[in-house]
Amino acid sequence: MNSKTLVQGVLALSLCVGAPSRAEEPPPVVMDEQVVRSPRAEAPGDPTGAATIVQASRFAGEAKDVAQLVATSPGVAVNDYGGLGQLTTVSIRGSTADGVLVLLDGLPLNSAFGGAVDLSSIPRGWIERIEVLRGPEGALYGAGALGGVVNVVTRRAAAGQWSAEGSGGSFGTGSLAADGAVAALGGTLLVAGSADTTRGDFHYLYDTTPSFPGGVEPRVRDNAGATRGGALARLAVPAFGGWLEAVLQGSAGDRGLPGFASSPTPDDWQRDGRLALTARYSRDAGGGLTFGGRTSLRLDRLDVRVGRPEPWRQRGVAAGAAAELGWTHPGGQLSAQLSAELETIDSRGLGSTSRTAVGLAVGDDLLLLGARLRVAPAVRLDAVGPFTGLSGKLGAAWRLGDAWLVRASTGRTFRAPSLAELSYQQGLVMPNPDLAPESGLAADAALVADGPLGLATLGGHLTRYRDLILYQPSSLGRLKPFNAGQALVAGLEAELATAPMLGAAQVTLSGAYTWLLTQLLQGSPAEVGRQIPYRARHRLYARATASPGPFDLHVEAHYVGLRYSDRRNLNPLPATLLWNAGAGVMLHRPLGLSLHVEVKNLLDDRTLTDGLGNPLPARLVLLTLRAGSPPPTATTEG
Repeated sequence: MNSKTLVQGVLALSLCVGAPSRAEEPPPVVMDEQVVRSPRAEAPGDPTGAATIVQASRFAGEAKDVAQLVATSPGVAVNDYGGLGQLTTVSIRGSTADGVLVLLDGLPLNSAFGGAVDLSSIPRGWIERIEVLRGPEGALYGAGALGGVVNVVTRRAAAGQWSAEGSGGSFGTGSLAADGAVAALGGTLLVAGSADTTRGDFHYLYDTTPSFPGGVEPRVRDNAGATRGGALARLAVPAFGGWLEAVLQGSAGDRGLPGFASSPTPDDWQRDGRLALTARYSRDAGGGLTFGGRTSLRLDRLDVRVGRPEPWRQRGVAAGAAAELGWTHPGGQLSAQLSAELETIDSRGLGSTSRTAVGLAVGDDLLLLGARLRVAPAVRLDAVGPFTGLSGKLGAAWRLGDAWLVRASTGRTFRAPSLAELSYQQGLVMPNPDLAPESGLAADAALVADGPLGLATLGGHLTRYRDLILYQPSSLGRLKPFNAGQALVAGLEAELATAPMLGAAQVTLSGAYTWLLTQLLQGSPAEVGRQIPYRARHRLYARATASPGPFDLHVEAHYVGLRYSDRRNLNPLPATLLWNAGAGVMLHRPLGLSLHVEVKNLLDDRTLTDGLGNPLPARLVLLTLRAGSPPPTATTEG
């Protein structure tokens, strides 16, 4: 990729849950970790919001899952509970992980089961790109987008394209993935499958007497194995004068739950599964009008054994539909959406519970002053069971010439507690029927510079959360959600991506820095003014790559600053620094045959732990062999 096509301007993300088919989208301009769309959005979305788009192809040959790709964005905190197939969640701008709306091709994965969406449950072999939006996005994406949105977009391929990949390495870790596309019914059918496994039996150091030196002993992580498989079928065809796209996704996993280092649980386990079907239709009705709709069905299964002979068994069903209308007027594009969903959860011994969710949204995307100024207002009303909330957002982006852009937005959104948070025990998480909806009022602004040398952004944000739901330790090692009253979150976010430089060496630098200030505004006198638990003030991701000839080299660092595990900030969690590195070589270009080696936790730090004290993996070495057809050009992608 040359510097001319690297950066053409940033007007952020133009996407919605019911967006028209890919064939009708404007062609994207691809940069290292951004997709920049044309100024004219064909679908409602948030063209003035803070967005980063991570292309999976940028990390081809590297064993990066959804969480690790998301972690390359600013403003994001990935919470890894033990690593290697264990629970992984994401928080954006200080929100809880439940306050991040996670979508798979626009289909919400946040379910009535409660708890945050487990990013490790999404097979990485499916991923084409991940779209990360930061800030309250409820007006555009629906209730639940309190801190932001993560939309995982699965592969789209032209007929005749294919790829295959296999990897293996430390701790019995391995994966297989393959996909291929054929012409069908005047369109394209893509079929993909993947499987991942690990024993997870890494070595770590356990401090038996943290108050006294010399109490460290080596241990091996037991009951940490995990296996997951998934399949995907995507059909995109012309139909009834418009365009129809249907996606069928299925995944299932089985993993051990090893427990804390201080209290292992060798007999605990979790088995989960998901089957999801979504279909979208869109058509140009003439006169600037477009109409469309989507339907979706999701089946969820969760069986968990935690400290008892009989496991908790839960089944969930969610069915939804939405109708969309768009009108391209002289000043921009007006859009409206009406959506409805019914969700049911059934738990052995606790019965079955259902609730409905209805939403109505209206937004506009205005181009003013010769398209140099873009204004995007939106409002949405949601009724989720007994809870009703209004979300709104107003954003603007002003292009100050060819190399500079200023954008700003303000918005409000809310999230209703899930059925599980209210009524069902989730493994180690207890319910709380007294929970109230949480809401956020936020504003942000950023300066963007782009040009032949690359792109840099610097922005700030301020959010006031009300009734923020936090998980606090309860009896017998359990966690229980509570409303934390009010909290204030402020921060700075910086991002950098250079064009290739140093001639044939093709060196690129990229990174993301987050400074986050959080403060509890309500609680006991000892809690007011303290940091929100598990929110680090500093986070840094930095990466350097080189591509001389057939070779690819990379090194990256992830730094997470000091955090606290309690509301009084009496129990600090030390800062961590993790190094990864890798190399690859192209063996046969016509077949796309390449060999890669990747080393995670390069320095073999065996003292790393997550926020709950679970040890994180020691040095992990993986070998990956890839093959496939050449990637499509930007024209065919569009």
